[in-house]
Order: sequence, then structure tokens, then C-alpha cells
Amino acid sequence: MDDGERKSTRLRQIFSRKGQPVMHVASAPTAYAARMIEKAGFEYIFLGGDVTFGTMLAMPGTYLTMTEKVFIAKFFVRAVSLPVVMDCDEVCGRGPAFLERAVEEYIGIGLAGMDIDDRIFPEGSGAANVDREHGIRMGVVPTEEMVEKIRAASLIRQKLDPDFVIRVRCYDFHGDTPLEKIIERLQRYEEAGADVLYLGGVSSPEDTRTTVSALKVPCTVPATWMTYELASKLNLCEYRQPYELEMAMHAAGWEFLSDFQKNGTDAVRRLRERFLGNPYMAAPELLRTNVI
Repeated sequence: MDDGERKSTRLRQIFSRKGQPVMHVASAPTAYAARMIEKAGFEYIFLGGDVTFGTMLAMPGTYLTMTEKVFIAKFFVRAVSLPVVMDCDEVCGRGPAFLERAVEEYIGIGLAGMDIDDRIFPEGSGAANVDREHGIRMGVVPTEEMVEKIRAASLIRQKLDPDFVIRVRCYDFHGDTPLEKIIERLQRYEEAGADVLYLGGVSSPEDTRTTVSALKVPCTVPATWMTYELASKLNLCEYRQPYELEMAMHAAGWEFLSDFQKNGTDAVRRLRERFLGNPYMAAPELLRTNVI
């Protein structure tokens, strides 16, 4: 990479490769985890409303303010040399002005791209007091409203960093909308300035193939039935399994805590034996055991 190359330019190139989807199997729960992802050889970092903000703060990213998210994102951008993308779910359901402000702030701190949702999130009493992202989907915003927001974000992007990537998530697949109508919605997103389209909830390879073939911009599909080989055949820009690192970290942590609560020192010994030689496990001789 040239020293003067923007991270947004590199991200755009990653998503534009034909027949070679980027391997994205881990969103970053923390800035230290982002460094692990970089060290492991992955190509970009994603800050998700659930994996990142739900894990760090035990509340959905939807209910954080833009100021809070920008403050946190700075640490991730500084921690790695990879492009960093952040979920812009704090502006879900809000007007174009909030998208314009988000693009200004995100580009200003060095982010390479952003995700914009067309979901409508719960706003009733108590909705912000859950630990993680809501599984409830209240529907999607009207197409024209979403197009106006994408267009506003794209115009600001063109002024500040033309390569800044706007990835738009469409969740209309979760409802009863016919596939041809969903494709029409996605084509409008594309015309408004979406650089990548995220097909949230598409249920089969056949529907994915039909949708992707009708679009010009790269597409990604977050599906448990997806494999890297299938993503390549479907001409997707990404193989996406974003929860796995977070689940591995917390599942291993819970396993150890349960064992330690029950067995004490034996649990510590088993932990050290299990991860002997792991670069993220300190050798016993390096532990500060003489601290009072």
C-alpha cells in the first residue's frame, strides 16, 4: 500500500474484487480485539451496534448518541492500520440531517466506511435498557425516506472523502414483501449512492443470486447457511460471520469462570495447560505473583 493511500480507498478496493470475497468472520468487541483481528490477517475492522457497543457497554448501539460512538471509535481507528467501518444505527429512524452529520463526524475521525440500516427500532418505554441489540424488528422505513437519507449521506461524502464507503442494510427480506419489490427498493438505494448492499434476511442462495444479478454494486449476505465457497459462486463481496470472535471470547470466559467458581486453583491450571503457547496467554514466569 502506498503511504498516501486512504483507508477508505483500500476498503473500496476490497469490496470491489470479483470472485474473491473478503473474509470477514469477526466484528471487534474491543480495540484490543481489533488488534487481534489485524494480527490474524483479516482485512478490515467492523464496529457493530451489538458486537462492539453491546459488548462494551451492555446496551444496544442504537441508543448511544453520535458523540458517544465517535468518542469510542477513535480508539479503534488509532489501534489498527486496517480500514475501520462503523454501524450508524444511532440515526435509524431519523432524518437526512443526522446522516449528514454522521458522515462528517465519521470521516473526521478516520473511519473508512459506515453501515446505514433501513430497520425501524423499538422506541417504547424500557427499550434502551436491554443488554444487547433487540431481536424485534418493527419493519422498515419507506423507500423514498431511505433514498433521501442515502442521497444526503452520499453528497456529504463526495465533498469530504469520495472513497468513503456507504454500505446500506436492507431488512425488507424479513417481511412479506415480494422479492421483485425488494429488488426495486435496492435499486433505488443503489441509485441514491449506496456503494455496497447488505441483504439482511435473504433466505436462500436462489433469492440471493436473483437479487445480486439485478444490482450493479457489491453485495454481502449475513446468513448462517453461507459458506465462503458459496459466497464466491454467488459473486458476493464478502463472507460475513461477524459474531464468532465475540462468542468465542465470552464462551471461553464463562467456561473458565464457572470452572474457577467450582474448582479454584485446578481451574487455573487447566486454563494454562489448555492455552499453553498461545500468544495471548502469559507464561507463568511472567505473571506478577509477588504483588502484595
